[in-house]
Amino acid sequence: MELQEEKTITLRKPVKVGDVEYTTLDLREPTAGELSKANKAGDNIDLAIALISMIAKVPRAAVDQLCQRDFQEANDFLSSFMADGLTTGATS
Repeated sequence: MELQEEKTITLRKPVKVGDVEYTTLDLREPTAGELSKANKAGDNIDLAIALISMIAKVPRAAVDQLCQRDFQEANDFLSSFMADGLTTGATS
């Protein structure tokens, strides 16, 4: 199965940080450096939050506000690039 290299997620529930409202997340395949940096964030959920923030170029505060379905969709996309995936303990 061929992996989708990029994905835009339209948020079911837009989030606002300060005066900026985020309605979409633009994701792509993470680089090795981004994976390494995100891996220092802590547990799997913190790793996923850090990686989504880096890849989508949105503040962590925006990712912290994502509803579970939007967070899971973003995490599932990024996890598809890793053999063992990124597990958050959440189910879709």
